[in-house]
Amino acid sequence: MVGRRIAGWILAAILGVGILGIGSAAVWYWMVSMPCCICTDLRGREIDVDMIKRIEEREKDGNLGILRIAGWRIESQKMVSAVSTGRRQTAQVICVYGSMELVEKADILSGRYGLAVEEDYCVLSEGLARQLFGNVDAAGQWIKIDRRKMTVAGVIEKDGDVLMIPVKDGNVEQMAVEVKGRMGAKEKVEGLLGR
Repeated sequence: MVGRRIAGWILAAILGVGILGIGSAAVWYWMVSMPCCICTDLRGREIDVDMIKRIEEREKDGNLGILRIAGWRIESQKMVSAVSTGRRQTAQVICVYGSMELVEKADILSGRYGLAVEEDYCVLSEGLARQLFGNVDAAGQWIKIDRRKMTVAGVIEKDGDVLMIPVKDGNVEQMAVEVKGRMGAKEKVEGLLGR
């Protein structure tokens, strides 16, 4: 009888230690390894794309723990036209340097977000795609904004008429940095910006 009790206590202790170990590992992963996105308002700070490029250059060795970065500004509404349909619509323009998916967390309805190095592509909101092309299957279509012709890389699930285009220079109003781990993430981003 006493032997069974001791065996039961030992089994309970082993299970407790196992559960505690798994819980600790999960918390450790969440704090240290799980990606975390920090968004920062930069209006009035004179932060530009060149500064983001310098941060990316410093991160080439991986010591900062930056996984992805994006900086963007919202410009005035502009007229956008579809080359194939001739339809026109005024749209809010978001100029993005870096990973567009950090700017707008949205489902992709067709195509892809694309990469910052591709200058001749854009991403449309669902509303703008429907206005210009009549549906969301607009990936691969061409649009014109000002005198610039661009390929639609993708359409995202977003209300309103929004056009996201890549930029290589100029000031940014917002920045999102995806870092490895939550522990000290906000302080790390503030340190990158010299706060």
